[in-house]
Amino acid sequence: MKWQITKVFNFEAGHRVWKQNLTYGRGAQFTQKEGVPQNKCVNLHGHSYTLEVVLGSDTLSEQDMVMDFYHVKNALKDLIDTIDHSFIIDINDPIYQELKEVAEKYGALKIFPVDFCPTAEALAKYFYDFLKKKLQEAGLLGEVRVVKVVLWETKTSKAEYMPE
Repeated sequence: MKWQITKVFNFEAGHRVWKQNLTYGRGAQFTQKEGVPQNKCVNLHGHSYTLEVVLGSDTLSEQDMVMDFYHVKNALKDLIDTIDHSFIIDINDPIYQELKEVAEKYGALKIFPVDFCPTAEALAKYFYDFLKKKLQEAGLLGEVRVVKVVLWETKTSKAEYMPE
């Protein structure tokens, strides 16, 4: 891509990584063997997320832009507004049904159900797929492409998704 633009969004959301188990899996060999590590991320917790979407094109529009940042913002606005201040939960999570019932009963919990464990990596792909579909629906996918999506979960931890 000759030109790339990046638009940044911020939102607050909770989640839980219900599949986390630090005693095995990729990288477990780096964990010290002094005791069983605590699986903190299986607990309900939240983040101040920062989402970066990178769009690219080999050509510029008649206005000399890849795409106006205003339009990028509007492509994601409804999704960001919906996920902001929600609890992102996998519908396969063992606590999903009970949490959904609590949310419906008390109305004090906004849930955002997904069909994957809401890790930073999986959420980055979710945003990528969403934006790619928006570009496709608008007939822009040939001219503009989603280069990558970066999701910052904390100031020191991010996940990036980009197609091959």
